[in-house]
Amino acid sequence: MKYKIRIMADENETQALYSQDWEYHDYGDCKRHLQILFPYRKNRREDEKYPLILYVPGSAWHKQEMYNDIPQYALLAKRGFVLAAMEYRESDIAVFPAQIEDVCNALKFIPEIADNFHIDTDKIFLMGNSSGGHIAMMSVLYHAHGLCGELPKISGVICESGSTDLPICAKSELPPWMKIRPSAVLLGVDNIEDHEELAKKASCSMYISENIELPPVLLIHSDGDPIVSVENSRSLYEKLITTGHSALYYELEETDAHGGAVYYDSAILDIIQEFCKRCTDCMD
Repeated sequence: MKYKIRIMADENETQALYSQDWEYHDYGDCKRHLQILFPYRKNRREDEKYPLILYVPGSAWHKQEMYNDIPQYALLAKRGFVLAAMEYRESDIAVFPAQIEDVCNALKFIPEIADNFHIDTDKIFLMGNSSGGHIAMMSVLYHAHGLCGELPKISGVICESGSTDLPICAKSELPPWMKIRPSAVLLGVDNIEDHEELAKKASCSMYISENIELPPVLLIHSDGDPIVSVENSRSLYEKLITTGHSALYYELEETDAHGGAVYYDSAILDIIQEFCKRCTDCMD
């Protein structure tokens, strides 16, 4: 049977293209890479530029799986963002704050590839889920305290299901198959309970005060998250607001999602897109 059909494609529709394994830093025995998703329209202007989201994947600070979420990252690229998902040194080979150093090196690399992907280097956002949310938020705080050197300006930070308070995380029971807390591995110790001060130094609240400048913060967390307690985001939001910083918090009701499809639902993507637009509108 032979068929003929006509497709009326919209040539102005934004597509997502993927460019893999851009090396952003070589530590000698360890190279780290970016996976880059970027918008493309057939009739786009040559001078058109897009905001960048530097995305820090969650992995309990262990080695990250860098490719499974490419289709979901593409959803943000189709909304007009360049998304660079960064590989960072896992806690098994480098303890905290090596991961912050990785974010800094990735940010320093972005201007080198800005022309390749039409990146607007005046509109850069940090975003992360779970342990990636912790790293993203801590990186912004380290930068605010002058601990990162010269970096491109960060327009905002998006922290999803963030394990931002290690003492709070330590109150959760370990699953039976886990012998040591991921946060303990991150700090290079046997347990968190006997190293409370060290855990606080790797937690966000310690660095938040009225006398630092922070970009706007967007927090998203499921109220029934079984992996990272929602108390992490509740306490972080309270600390940000009481110290006079700009923060939005969306708590997802009646769900135990820790990431995945729920966090790429169109309603969540709308929130992220509107947040980024507000941040950049304030700059214009």
